[in-house]
Amino acid sequence: MRCINISNRILAISDIHGCYNEFKELLSLVEYDSKVDQLVLIGDYIDRGRNSKDVIYFVKELVTECNAIALKGNHDKMFCDWLDDPIEQRERYFRNGALETIRSFLGEIHIEDVEDESYLKWAKEILESHEEIVTFMKQLPYFYETDDYIFVHAGINPVHEDWKMTSEHELVWIRVPFLKADHSFSQTFIHGHTPSIHLHDNADIYYGNKKIGIDGACVYGHQLNCLEIKDGEMKQYYVKSRESLRV
Repeated sequence: MRCINISNRILAISDIHGCYNEFKELLSLVEYDSKVDQLVLIGDYIDRGRNSKDVIYFVKELVTECNAIALKGNHDKMFCDWLDDPIEQRERYFRNGALETIRSFLGEIHIEDVEDESYLKWAKEILESHEEIVTFMKQLPYFYETDDYIFVHAGINPVHEDWKMTSEHELVWIRVPFLKADHSFSQTFIHGHTPSIHLHDNADIYYGNKKIGIDGACVYGHQLNCLEIKDGEMKQYYVKSRESLRV
């Protein structure tokens, strides 16, 4: 997905992970106005945080009613993959924060001594009750491009002469090859996925060499960041996490 530069603000937020209250507070803090601002959400709306269902429904509303751009993250993809194959995908997904997401959709569930039928039942209930939101999540794009910036959840594989040769898996999962290499492309990549606290030892936005990491690790007890871009200038807004990680 590509657009030309716009004169008004671009607001970028990533890795909300069910932190619904912080997300709403952050949009209020930046005085988001859909009539003049382009909101870009860079994936991972669900898992680990307790309000994952509220977040993804709100994201859908922002896309359909406010022309926001919402990209796919690895957790969003894992959720959809698990719904398609609840048994084969359960180990990876439940290792990565699935329980809180499923509880947000279905209410309290217990995973002690559960059998295969339970995973199948949970997936079936979500698919039947939330078909529209699942379809929305499956159709999320992997990147958003302007003349100056490329927004992507995890990053790109810098070995390719054309970064669009990066696989969909890498676009939502890549870390070290992207983070450690200086890429040769003219645009600046704005990404989440890797918490900025792992990039420069604090949760503020990380400004690297044509790479900007905005994941403030809110669900881990740090903060939810928003990067404002206006007339080529950048500014950070954030709200602190209201609670520590739930898994």
